[in-house]
Amino acid sequence: MSANGIIPLQVFTLSITLQAPYLVHGNDAGRYGLHATLLRDHRRRPVLPGTLLAGRIAEVWKVHGEALGQADPDEWFGEPGEDEARQKGRRARLRVADLTLQTIEGEPFDLTKPTHEFDATRVQLDQDTGSVRHGALLAVEQVSLPGAELTFEGEWHVRADQGAAETLRKQLLVALQLQTQIGAWRNIGFGRVLKVEVTRKVEGGVTRRPMPPGAWADGRRRFALTSDDALCLSASTQRGNVFVSVDHVSGGTIKGVLARMLTERHGVKSLDELPRLALARHFDKVRVTHALPAKHEGKRPMPLPQSLVSLGGGKIRDAFRHAAPPDTLSGAVAFQPDWKGTDFETASANQGWGETRSYLRVRTDINGEGQAKDGALFAYDCRVAEAGTRWLFDIDLSGVSEADRRSVAESLDDLLAEGLAPIGKTDARATVTPCDAGVAWASGAPKALKVGDRVPVLLVSDAVLFPTTVIEIEPPEEVDLVRHYAEQFEALQREIVGADSALPLRYRHHFATQRLAGGDFLHRRHGQGQPYRPLVLTKAGSVFVFEVIDVAGARRVLDHWQQRGLSLPPEVREVHGADWKRHPYLPENGHGEVAVAPRHGFDPL
Repeated sequence: MSANGIIPLQVFTLSITLQAPYLVHGNDAGRYGLHATLLRDHRRRPVLPGTLLAGRIAEVWKVHGEALGQADPDEWFGEPGEDEARQKGRRARLRVADLTLQTIEGEPFDLTKPTHEFDATRVQLDQDTGSVRHGALLAVEQVSLPGAELTFEGEWHVRADQGAAETLRKQLLVALQLQTQIGAWRNIGFGRVLKVEVTRKVEGGVTRRPMPPGAWADGRRRFALTSDDALCLSASTQRGNVFVSVDHVSGGTIKGVLARMLTERHGVKSLDELPRLALARHFDKVRVTHALPAKHEGKRPMPLPQSLVSLGGGKIRDAFRHAAPPDTLSGAVAFQPDWKGTDFETASANQGWGETRSYLRVRTDINGEGQAKDGALFAYDCRVAEAGTRWLFDIDLSGVSEADRRSVAESLDDLLAEGLAPIGKTDARATVTPCDAGVAWASGAPKALKVGDRVPVLLVSDAVLFPTTVIEIEPPEEVDLVRHYAEQFEALQREIVGADSALPLRYRHHFATQRLAGGDFLHRRHGQGQPYRPLVLTKAGSVFVFEVIDVAGARRVLDHWQQRGLSLPPEVREVHGADWKRHPYLPENGHGEVAVAPRHGFDPL
């Protein structure tokens, strides 16, 4: 531990040299005629997966751990999570990563050069006759001729003091040196290990960014997140065993990573053990918005308003003023559920969204003996940023007391200088840089606001705006969402202007969709022994339209919503709770962010 009480970040560089041929099965179809392809990462580089190496190391440690200085695989690689007996697992301390192919026969492996493809072949024998089975020639993808030396390298990270880190380095080295071969088909000589190196350095090269004048002046700051890794975030599965990632990083994910980094830095299990640190004391009050993919040097994008309609012929208009089709409208209009691909291309062309693509990584669950479980194949459908794409998010400290705000800001700047890791199911790493110079923060209400104006409020992120009891009591066909939304927004206004004051905004109508959020995991984690009850989320892109009754009061309410987002309505807090122990859909986690009268470039209908 360093003099300031911070446990240093240790970086292990692993280098493994194999003799070709080798085979770690990939999930790409490959070219015609191949029966097996090599596993490649999202940049098309051949890799030795970190999880494969971790499994082989853990196997050695379980058998020879005592002889290796009490090497404990559960300490460094973690233990399984909750099981039927509700036994809680242990997070891995050592963060593993893939080792990518660096050199072939000492020459750098370059994807930009013409690919040198070689097929390794083998035959299958007939069990009865011992002769070659007819038509059973197998072709396997290779990147070099047999006998070539292939060197793979990668970095693993852990927070530990110097003594523990050096012991861990030696334990990793010995465990890898005991591997004679890596990958499949080891029985016929594939993947022979020629050389292993494990070196260590203390990550001391992080440049602490001096806080520029004016930073955090309004209690908020914008950051850019960039990552060369594949991200699997807030993953849901609609296909049984394929976990599909969203293309944004939620504020709750960012806060979760920050909390883990902070506790690991100081060697504690909970932020409650750091009462002297202002950031730890006020952590629940720090609001982090979702990080949305944006074009390089571009503005932070927003979802398309659900009030947009297509009139055909590439014409997109905003129908927010109309609760019903106007009499002057000729022909049918299409809302987003009925749009075609060309409509989305037209509407999204100038919105500043960055580009991400899909990358599928197939894995399998492991049984207690270190072998693949039968029928336990699953996959991560990850998102990868294309060139020029970064994720933008804001941190708002307006909920932190002014006396501690500067200390919290300095701690956040110092923590974010290290980047963010581990993120999501792939334990990705990301670099974080401030980019608030020149940012024009939206103030809320339009400048020219007068009584009778109709103001649209766009929901930038999902939010819990009414309790589930609304749809539990009434039959679905009788649920009056206009009335329920009006009641909840009335309560939200009164929290700002006062219970006895007249409402400055009248709720008119909405363009909104909803979804249920729940499932076994959230119930076990947040249900606290209560009956199962999912939450109703109003989806990002929903639009709520208000009529101005009092200009000064309306400006006050809209400014508050713009800067701090929508708080949880009183009924929601009563039914579902209002802290992270009850559910994750909190304003501080980026939910309920709004944009007042957003500028999207489309004329009103």
